[in-house]
Amino acid sequence: MSHFMSRLLAFVAIAGALLIGGLGITMVPASTAVAQETDNPSGLAVPRYATIGRSRVNMRQGPSTSHRILWVYAGQEGLPVEVVAETELWRQIRDPEGDIGWVHHALLSNERGAVVQGSMRPLRRQPAADAATMAYLEPRVVASLNECSEDWCQISVDNYTGWVRHDEVWGVYPAEVVR
Repeated sequence: MSHFMSRLLAFVAIAGALLIGGLGITMVPASTAVAQETDNPSGLAVPRYATIGRSRVNMRQGPSTSHRILWVYAGQEGLPVEVVAETELWRQIRDPEGDIGWVHHALLSNERGAVVQGSMRPLRRQPAADAATMAYLEPRVVASLNECSEDWCQISVDNYTGWVRHDEVWGVYPAEVVR
């Protein structure tokens, strides 16, 4: 297990112990590879991916406006985030950089997004390693996630729609199929 994953699991365990009392929070360890349907306040699976849904979103230390703002997502609409816990009105998210905090549910979108990881990645015309390259995507480019097979994801960036390997983007679980 990576150092980051160990830290995240410890954070989730501590946060769960501190916050669950009376708040109705549903928490699932970050090591859960596939989202499972549960009796969450939203009725949606946890963990799951969503995107920043507004042009300005405050990430807070806890699930209310009285908690300190940790981070402001300004102009990052469409950025994928992982919902790792929830209350009726708040979602605890993890962003592509690993930052964890709480946002109001109305500020998220259920649309799917992806962030290019690693080095420069080819955007291919077809879901195949030998397919023609349409463009090259720089690391941290944010894209709309259209669909994924177990091996390839179709994404859209600006006026380009093409395919990248599943493991070249953040915002989709390993081997997750998205339709």
